Amino acid sequence: MTASVNGVNFSLVTVPEPDTRSRILVEASALFVEQGLFAFSMRKLAERVGVTATAIYRHFESKEALIAAVCNQGFSLFAAYLWRALEEKAPLARLTRTRAEYARFALEHEHFYRTIFMASWPASGWERMPQLNRERAQGTFQFLVDRVRECQDAGALTAGNPRSLAVQIWAHGHGLCSLRLAGQLGELDETAFFSLYTESCAAQLRGLAP
Repeated sequence: MTASVNGVNFSLVTVPEPDTRSRILVEASALFVEQGLFAFSMRKLAERVGVTATAIYRHFESKEALIAAVCNQGFSLFAAYLWRALEEKAPLARLTRTRAEYARFALEHEHFYRTIFMASWPASGWERMPQLNRERAQGTFQFLVDRVRECQDAGALTAGNPRSLAVQIWAHGHGLCSLRLAGQLGELDETAFFSLYTESCAAQLRGLAP
């Protein structure tokens, strides 16, 4: 499509609307966070998306399959954030960037973050989720373990079980992000939160130095 301004023609780039399946996933994540799996219904989701329940079933055979797909997409997006850390040259810089990207994902994709990291899966039927979602969760955690191990090899972190250290590091960052999303850190804006987050994570790493 072209348009003309003062006799000058130029092209208009049309940005496509998200496809129906993508819209369903985003809205399903938001609705699941708000109401939980057992209160979640295809009818409520259909009203939110603006389609019929039948249309949703054309994309997902069941409520459980839909929530599994939400988790799968969330982990895929989360992994894309983490992989950015590999742009850094030094091990400690990659670990620091990994933690920063974790927080960015949490704030920029709150519904997905809440779904995959803050949902009560034992009460919501996690055991019925496909093995793929478990593998995705393990894969993103292994990414953090690898960053810890290479920092240990470089002498930037204390020796010890890298998985144990990774759990400590993850719990620290997750705690801060969860407090932020729960509104428990006061009136911090995004810039102030990232400053707090960065300083706190740096202090923890200093405590884990050899």
